Amino acid sequence: MNKTEQFARWEEKLSAYQYALNLHWLDGNNEPPEEGKAYSQKMAAILHGERFALENDPEIHTLLEELKDDPDPLLRRKAQLYLEKTDRMKGVDKDEYVAYQKILADSIQAWLKYRTAGDWKSYAPYLKDLVEAYSRMFEKRERTGTIYDLMLEDHEKGWNTERYDAFFQEVKEHCVPLLKKIADAKQPDVSFLHQYYPAEKQRQYMPEVLKYLGFTEKWGKMYESAHPVTSCVSQGDIRFSTKYRENDISAAILSSVHEIGHAWYGHDTDPLYNGTVIARSICAGMHESQSRLLENHIGRSLVFWQTHLPGLQKVFPAELSGVSAEQFCRAVCTVKPGLIRTLADEVTYPLHIMIRYEIEKMMFSGKADILKLDEVWNQMVHNLLGLDVPDASQGILQDMHWPYAYFGYFPTYALGSAFAAQFYAALEKEVPVEKLLAEGKPEEIFRWLREHIHTYAGYLDSDEVMRSATGKDFDIRCWTDYIERKYAQLYSL
Repeated sequence: MNKTEQFARWEEKLSAYQYALNLHWLDGNNEPPEEGKAYSQKMAAILHGERFALENDPEIHTLLEELKDDPDPLLRRKAQLYLEKTDRMKGVDKDEYVAYQKILADSIQAWLKYRTAGDWKSYAPYLKDLVEAYSRMFEKRERTGTIYDLMLEDHEKGWNTERYDAFFQEVKEHCVPLLKKIADAKQPDVSFLHQYYPAEKQRQYMPEVLKYLGFTEKWGKMYESAHPVTSCVSQGDIRFSTKYRENDISAAILSSVHEIGHAWYGHDTDPLYNGTVIARSICAGMHESQSRLLENHIGRSLVFWQTHLPGLQKVFPAELSGVSAEQFCRAVCTVKPGLIRTLADEVTYPLHIMIRYEIEKMMFSGKADILKLDEVWNQMVHNLLGLDVPDASQGILQDMHWPYAYFGYFPTYALGSAFAAQFYAALEKEVPVEKLLAEGKPEEIFRWLREHIHTYAGYLDSDEVMRSATGKDFDIRCWTDYIERKYAQLYSL
């Protein structure tokens, strides 16, 4: 058996473990029966341990070192990405990794248990244990910056605290003054959005949105969960969840549009990458750019609601009687500080991310008492958004990311929004977006996204994809110009 065959067999076996763990993660996100959780977690820990041992086999590491300069560019890129992954676990043995997975599983289940009740006091010790275990693994890695810099780089190559600090300073300098101007402007009527909309009736309409955006059961599946999320099990098996809010008719629709952006990315990668490290190595900011592009630039556009409001009015005739597409679009674009990140408007959304980013820096520098982190959260929300947090379910416990150890991921949401603005500007120059959306034919839009962004998966990093798709390096001014232009027009500033 030659080196290429040995690598192919190893990669396929590794992908099989990843496939099983993806399915276990999906099952856990759907909250399995209480009496079966302990067994489920034990089996998952074993699978994680076996995958860890396989991925970090010294013999394979030697093979990867030999293949990282192979003449075949695909094989070379795979070897390079696998080496990056194994380098992250240098110094961590299998037993330590399995123990960490148990701490992680306990954190997830505790969050699912205490989130709804807003019981931070009961959940906080689990997060403390998780942060300590996570930090111990990162302390063993070679680095020039902080361990938090490593976490940021793991999610978005080339981005560390220095680069993010500059990015968020730009965000703050543009969003805070804009938010103040909007607060003094005439506010639109949004009351029709917040009547009682039974979840069951919302479910009746959702297939129309999925069909319009080309999401099909041939390769995808939608379900419900406490926190909307997308899992790319394989190229032909993309699953996303939504959450119906009975006091906001737009929430589940926009949430689903957002997740469909992720879904298309996972589905549209080059088939050669299916089940490989390249499919799993898409930078988080790049992935978020596609969800934010669909949610904000399409889902919050007038042409989208001109298409969808009539059907929604058939399901809710009394509630939406007399509401025009212009009124509806204006309402879903309303800027008003709120407590829930996933429901935030485009202007306040990055400020939510800033709060989480600043807290994460504290968490991994030892400057925060994690057991009292809810107090830090509440104060920052008050200072930046001017709101008082009534309970932890609407505050620090609202997101799944920290309980699931997605540390360093939050900043990519704001970065993804900025990426999306630059991609959308390039898209509009080549594709008649509004015309296609009005005709209910978005296929050409997704074709452009596939050819310029999705197909590469992790073969290229974000900076390379940005230059390839737009002809320019990333420039935050594309987003700041877009956000100021859009809301100056909406609020007659």
